[in-house]
This record gives sequence, C-alpha cells and structure tokens, in this order.
Amino acid sequence: MIRIILSLTLILNLSFIFPQKNIIDIDSVIKVDNYKVFKNISYGADKKNKLDLWVADTKLKTPFVIYIHGGGFGAGNKSAAYTKDNFKKIKKLLENNISFATIDYRFKNNDDFLLSSFNDAKRALQYLKFYSDKYNLLKSKAALMGASAGATSSLWIGLQDDLSDKKSKDPILRESTKVSCIVGIAAAHSLNLLRWRDMANVDEAYLKSIFEKYLGKMDTEKWMERSFNKNYISEVDFFEKMDSNDPPIFIINYGKNTKPKNIADFHHNPLHAKLLKNRADSLKIKNVVYAPGIGIIDKSNKDMVDFIIENLN
Repeated sequence: MIRIILSLTLILNLSFIFPQKNIIDIDSVIKVDNYKVFKNISYGADKKNKLDLWVADTKLKTPFVIYIHGGGFGAGNKSAAYTKDNFKKIKKLLENNISFATIDYRFKNNDDFLLSSFNDAKRALQYLKFYSDKYNLLKSKAALMGASAGATSSLWIGLQDDLSDKKSKDPILRESTKVSCIVGIAAAHSLNLLRWRDMANVDEAYLKSIFEKYLGKMDTEKWMERSFNKNYISEVDFFEKMDSNDPPIFIINYGKNTKPKNIADFHHNPLHAKLLKNRADSLKIKNVVYAPGIGIIDKSNKDMVDFIIENLN
C-alpha cells in the first residue's frame, strides 16, 4: 500500500515537469471564481521577462511561490503551470494564503549560455520582493519551485549566498535573493559537468559527445571550451556553495540509474537527488528527497505542496 501511495505521489509531483496538452482556460477560471490575478507583469527589460501573479485572498501580506518551468533552457513557457493537475496545487496554495507566480525567461544563448536564464529567474524573485507592498506580498517568506531546468535554476538561486547587489543603481537588484524553501522536480545537483561525469561513471569523451549534441546550433567550439573552464564552473556549481544556512529543500527525481543517452537523461538522473540529499544531510539542511528508482523514499511521505505550506507559514 505504501508503494502504491508513493507511486501516485510521484505521478502527481511529476505533472509539473513537462508541458502537457490539458492547459486550462485561465481567463475563464479567473472570471468564474473571481481570483485576483496580474497577468504578464514585466519584471525586466526583455520581452520574455513576463510573469503571472496569483494573489491569495486575504488582507494580510502573504508568502509567495515562484514557479520556473522546464524545457532544457531552450523551450517552454509559464503556462506549463496551468494544467488541470498543476492548477489543483496552485489552488491549494491560494487556499492556504500563499500567493503564486509563474514566469517566462530567456533561454540559453551564445553570450552567456545559461546565465541569462538564471539571472532572469533571480530578477523575478527580486522584482516581487521590491514590489511586495504593491502586491501584498511578504518578502521575508518566498519559495522557489521548478521542474527540470526550472528546478536547477531554483537551486542555483537558493543554494548560494545572497546574490543581491547592494551597490546596484537598479533598486530591484539590491533586493535579497534568500528564500524560505526550494522545490526541485527532476533537478540536477550541479551544472559542473565534471560532477555529472563522476556521478554517472562515464568517461569525459562520452560526456562531451552528449553535451555537444545539446548545444545544437550554438557556437559549439566556444561553449565546449567555456563550459569546462574553471571560471564558468565557479558560476554554475551551486553544489560547491551549499552551507548549513541554506533553506529546506524538496527534491524528487524519477527513473533508474542507467547510462545516460542524452542530456535529459543526464539532467534527470536520480543520482542527482542522492547527491543533494547526502550533501544536505551532512550540512544538517532540512530535506525531503524522493528517488524511488534507486530506493530513496522520504519517511514522511510529504508532498511538495504540504512542504511549501509548512515552510512558508
């Protein structure tokens, strides 16, 4: 029975990972149920810097969650949060006086590869904190939640020291990036690809052959070299920067530990969850981790929404 329950939990949690066809008509839902929603807020200068914010129905300032969609840093959009199953999660958060945002962001590019994606997500968090009075948000109680690429972006922000720039001319960038908890679905434990090599026990040539295919039409020579450069690695290796002051994490990675055939296999490998759990345990960071394919099942049976509610209230 426990296994059945966990399997159902896994299926429900994984519904946030990939774009699905059953996107609900948000405008109709808002009209019928009278939700307070701000659609397509511009949180930055780029045309992709848009977010939707669902504000919980209370006079008090509310904690909030930011959802970052997946898609390999090259596809997807904020409507991934609006499938029927996903909206049940949003509704439960709102019923518990937790507001919810879902964002669009820039994808990988030849200028800085993944850093635009990371910095957009960071700015969205800082934007909502800066305008917390306008939107009735409690800036000291924020959570990051993401699937696949979005999960890794969430960890990149949340498992580093405060990324605010106190000297910035832009007041938004002076806001703290500290959060109260992180939820990662199909997350990577780092974006240092050498860690992936060691994790999957493959040789470097095999790893690089898969990574080169992922780069596609990008400047392959440039990013094959730079992605293994110490300076770039230091910017993306949040695993190395984890410490005992980091917030609680909820991680769920599906599948079994098989030899990865493509970048998605690498990124979603359940061993990422194991490494994150081991690191969190060693640092005494509160964590709930599921990787059933390799036998990691949290005894609490807690799901992601309950985890967020617990850590934001």
